[in-house]
Amino acid sequence: MQYGRWLAGALTGDLGTSIRTGRPVALELGWRLSATGLIALLATLASLALTFATVTLKRSFPTPAAARGFELLAVGSIALPSFFLGVVLIILFSLRLDWLPVSGFDSWAHVVLPVAVLALGQFGFNAILLDDTLSEALGAQHITTARAKGLGDRDILFTHALPNALIPLIPYLALQFAFLVGGVVIVERLFSIPGLGAYLTDALDSHDGPAFLGAIGVIALAVAVANLAADLILTRVDPRIRLKRTAP
Repeated sequence: MQYGRWLAGALTGDLGTSIRTGRPVALELGWRLSATGLIALLATLASLALTFATVTLKRSFPTPAAARGFELLAVGSIALPSFFLGVVLIILFSLRLDWLPVSGFDSWAHVVLPVAVLALGQFGFNAILLDDTLSEALGAQHITTARAKGLGDRDILFTHALPNALIPLIPYLALQFAFLVGGVVIVERLFSIPGLGAYLTDALDSHDGPAFLGAIGVIALAVAVANLAADLILTRVDPRIRLKRTAP
């Protein structure tokens, strides 16, 4: 019955009142979600840009050294824990060079290090996935036809192979963004960012039921919206889906 009352209120935008702060949960989650959402979006875009640049560079210079360097960079990105990478970046760019602030969320300079930590953490998975899908795309029959017509390797890579290779990456990026919205607790704690992850852990530590349920509901909604956005994008960019929709 208690959950039913909470769900009925959540459907109308009323997530209850925080036991710890005495303020409406929806109001508290609003500004915390804006901080987490901004960091997650920038980290996803930065990771995608780094992935695109690294994979295309590897394919443009197909040498054994480039392949080994790519594998080392991708596996190293996956293996490094986010808290360790965050501490290293803080020591280097904040304490040694004094270029960026250590903590807080008052300006764009405060966003650089958290975004870098999250982007580098996701880069390895994205790079391996894109490299695999690109290898599959380069083995397609229309690529063989393009080579037979005399097209160069760069034209084949950027015009014919890469657009098809990016299609399987779209659903993964959507899930990655949703994961970052709910899973940046360590980074938010490390850089003292008042985001959704910190709010969730505070609610759990203080046994704040309404705040905890509200945060979990927002994370579930982010997953649903991200998957819906990925499906809508796929219907626009994947010609196979368009053909299925228009077929009698």
